[in-house]
Amino acid sequence: MLYSNKPYKTPYDEMYKDNEPTKQDIACELQLQVLGDWVPTDFIIDEEEYFLNVRKFTDNDWFRPFQPKEGILNDRHSVLLYGLKGDEPTSLTGLSHIEAKLGYKPQEDEFKYPTEAAKIMSSMHSVFRYFDMGRSFFIRMNSGSFYPPHRDHFGLWRPTFRLIAFLGSQTSESLNWEVDEKKRVPLPNHVYYVDTRKMHKLHASDHKCDMVVMNVKKDWKNVNKLLTHLKHSAG
Repeated sequence: MLYSNKPYKTPYDEMYKDNEPTKQDIACELQLQVLGDWVPTDFIIDEEEYFLNVRKFTDNDWFRPFQPKEGILNDRHSVLLYGLKGDEPTSLTGLSHIEAKLGYKPQEDEFKYPTEAAKIMSSMHSVFRYFDMGRSFFIRMNSGSFYPPHRDHFGLWRPTFRLIAFLGSQTSESLNWEVDEKKRVPLPNHVYYVDTRKMHKLHASDHKCDMVVMNVKKDWKNVNKLLTHLKHSAG
């Protein structure tokens, strides 16, 4: 048997080399961990305004299937709000499809350019203007649609953190969320910080379960901005 003098490398070696967390990473993640996994903010979305915004999405024929997979039925559609330079509302929203198209996977915070849909989504402008936005999209899940168990990130070095606006009068029966194997029930028309590094899954039992999924640039400034808009702040 022949033996090589070259050191054996594992996938961990490459991960460690490329993804060592910075001091800011650690500080941000510690602060976010203190908040929790499912944290309501005091951003309240006007439901009537949101309906009018989304009607324009429909009128403009901007909805496209979200990350379709051959042989798997999954009735969920999206409109891109913040993307790469030159993106349109109908541009790809899912990272795996974007990677397949470009040949590499951009970082979430590179998707910082508002599309025409973001400008029309006036019901969300108070959030959009407050934070440094990354890849963000409106998504509509219809009955039977789902996200299987997954993690969006698992390392301290993630470039963004996740905010989600739960729109309309959804109930826990119409849109079922689990984070870290715990069922979560959102307040309608509220924006939440959700720790999507934790394993999470969701499925819809009704039509028109609408959300705005936002990636916010993770730095000390944006984390502290989040602290100023918690629904339940320090007494």
